[in-house]
Amino acid sequence: MVNLPLPWMVSALAIIAAVALLMNRRMPAYVRASFCVFLMSLATIGMLLGLRLSFSMIWAAQLQPLIALMLGPSAYLGFLALTQDRDQSWKRPLAINAGVVVLAQLAILGPVPVSADVFVLGFNIVYLVRISAFLSKDSDEFVHVAAQAMPVTRSALYATIALLSLMVVADVSIVAASLFAGDGEAMQLLSGAAGILAAFCFAVALIVAPQVLRTPITGPAQTQRQPAPSEDDRRLLAALDAMMNETRLFSDNNLTLVRAARRLGVPARLVSNAVNRCTGDNFSRYMNGFRIRHAQKLLRETDLPVTEIMLEAGFVSKSSFNGEFRRVTGVTPSQYRARKPTI
Repeated sequence: MVNLPLPWMVSALAIIAAVALLMNRRMPAYVRASFCVFLMSLATIGMLLGLRLSFSMIWAAQLQPLIALMLGPSAYLGFLALTQDRDQSWKRPLAINAGVVVLAQLAILGPVPVSADVFVLGFNIVYLVRISAFLSKDSDEFVHVAAQAMPVTRSALYATIALLSLMVVADVSIVAASLFAGDGEAMQLLSGAAGILAAFCFAVALIVAPQVLRTPITGPAQTQRQPAPSEDDRRLLAALDAMMNETRLFSDNNLTLVRAARRLGVPARLVSNAVNRCTGDNFSRYMNGFRIRHAQKLLRETDLPVTEIMLEAGFVSKSSFNGEFRRVTGVTPSQYRARKPTI
């Protein structure tokens, strides 16, 4: 058998990504844990397939579906955790999804007369649908994600959906081969290779997509009909305005909705609702308003380079800074400085 280094490469990339994720202390522990399980499952599948291809270890094929069952649930729990405030319970969905995985694994190991590939196919389809539902969520609903990190989060979401979609196609091929040809061994090996190729594309996408998708969407924000702001909404927004003006918390490029809400001592959902109802913008654009006004002040009153002003205001890339600045002012930062506005 010709040695195929791709599975080992995927395993190495997944392990590196898992270690980097564990070191990111800004992300809640249960978010990191879910995504680490997902990445380590990918790494384990890569190693098992590598053992099958390189050393003809047949026992690895028996373990592979048991690990594959963990991919969809762990990815789903990771994205779900990004949308949950600390006050919300994450233990219940964890217990339910983990319980389903354990039951499926016991069924595969037990005398249930159903192929392991059918279980894996069913899991991948169910969680493909559940993860795809996150595409409809607004950026404010990802309460643990800073505005600057939303393109990366969207990239990871699209890559996960693509990975599960390719695995569904491979699993359908295996089940069809088993049913109609009576021997799915060759297709099972092909499925494993297709799955690891999909995983490799996933790992590459996580690295490349943030660079490809750096240009922000600067068109008009999607607006939904919001109830009229209440007095509580106005008071909360006033408190948020005062906190931003006094502490310049907006200059922290890792600021999230949850962190701002905790500084105010209120749930993140109340802050999001107050901003939406009083300003018509989401939390990310509201924060960018402070950043752009601060950048305008620096452009008028200092001779600092534009790049330094960008970082001082809380942006991390020129594309997002220039896009937001043009959206708010109608001109680029350099053009704004050249005009020397008096207001």
